[in-house]
Amino acid sequence: MLDSEVLEIVKTKILSHSGIYVAQSQIPALEAHLEKKSAEKTISAKEFANKLSPKTVDFDEIINLVTVNETYFFREEKQFDFLKNEVFPKYVGKSISLWTCCCSTGEEPISLMALALSMGVHLTIYASDIDDNALATLKRGRYSLFSLRSDGKKYHELLEPYSTRTDSEIIFDRDFLNNIHSFKFNLIQDTDLPFFENMEIIFMRNVFIYFDRETRINVTKKVSERLKEEGCLFFSMNEVGSIDNTIIPDYLSKTNSGVVYYFVRGKRPTAVFKIQDRQKKKAEADVEAAKKEKLRLEVEKARNKKDTVIVKETKPVKAEEAQKIDFSEIYEQICAEINRQDFIKARTIARAISGEEYKRYSFFLQGYIEYYADNRSAAEMFFAYSETASQDFWPAYFYHGMVLRDMGNDEKAAYCFKRCKDILTEFGDNNPYDFALDSFSPAYIYSLCNTFQGGK
Repeated sequence: MLDSEVLEIVKTKILSHSGIYVAQSQIPALEAHLEKKSAEKTISAKEFANKLSPKTVDFDEIINLVTVNETYFFREEKQFDFLKNEVFPKYVGKSISLWTCCCSTGEEPISLMALALSMGVHLTIYASDIDDNALATLKRGRYSLFSLRSDGKKYHELLEPYSTRTDSEIIFDRDFLNNIHSFKFNLIQDTDLPFFENMEIIFMRNVFIYFDRETRINVTKKVSERLKEEGCLFFSMNEVGSIDNTIIPDYLSKTNSGVVYYFVRGKRPTAVFKIQDRQKKKAEADVEAAKKEKLRLEVEKARNKKDTVIVKETKPVKAEEAQKIDFSEIYEQICAEINRQDFIKARTIARAISGEEYKRYSFFLQGYIEYYADNRSAAEMFFAYSETASQDFWPAYFYHGMVLRDMGNDEKAAYCFKRCKDILTEFGDNNPYDFALDSFSPAYIYSLCNTFQGGK
């Protein structure tokens, strides 16, 4: 039996890094693991414990050991009933984004994707977990039949078009699995996420069992900040009864449909706004209205005169000179139309950009629109055109890589992400295409490219 001091060292490191409390039932397995690893390295258990540090193989193995990956397909069937009957019907034929932020071995995101596909909902789903082994299971897509339980049984048939069942396993098609964007994420420590947009739905089920009250507050705030207004946050039905206003942020409201309870993100109540807040918002609204009117006039002019270009200069323009035209205004307007799901108006704005030297922008923005309209093939084509029009236009390479990654073409995607990194490095602090950064830094885009490329 290990010295209690050794166990406390390891438990403290686990808690500090991940917020996970090691259950008493897991102590024997943890002791056995520490004894085995220290013997393999021919050092004492205490030396091994003291050398443990995050982001190493030894530490990851221990995190994998103490996380409980008890899950199955369509777990908590009543929540899936609610999605089927009340949530997903609003998005039939439309696009929706969802993040399952503690996906375990993947049965949850697979179930959500199968339900969405059965209803004609275009679901972009992100699945994260702290456990490498669990994520590896999702990527393999091979599950024991024990993952099919009586709870959720009525939905099992939805898995059939995308899987093969043997006497002992259910094996999912690679094309189906490629629709699920999985990545490692520590809810306590990590901040960078591989998506820009906020989510319509977030699942954070069966994770509170690991956390103390303070950690629950911090994690809930961190995750719910990535919800869109009126977006829904789901906890496990076993957890939600104990979650009250002392844990959730004030912009989340607890609501229910029958026995299914969930949280909805809303605006801050008007009563809490200060006078200066209202004045600031009015000023911002006036500026935004002026921008929109200016853009409307520019678009109307370009539409009515086929030979009109945005500026008079016809010779090729260097990247830094092209930024004299405020493409950030056009980009913001297109983003606003995308958020309203008015893709026709967004396309009209992008196509109105004319002139040989501005093709890169027009093609890129048309690709950006098709990407969010879930027309991946069209988006891929426009991003490729944009790259051809300008060899240093990193936004096209970045989003081209995203589309190719979604389509399962990892090799070509890796090239695009590498090219994007190279261009960002060349530009350094003088990035001429910063309109496409939104609120992110070039370093963050670089880190995303590095992640998607596999760190190459």
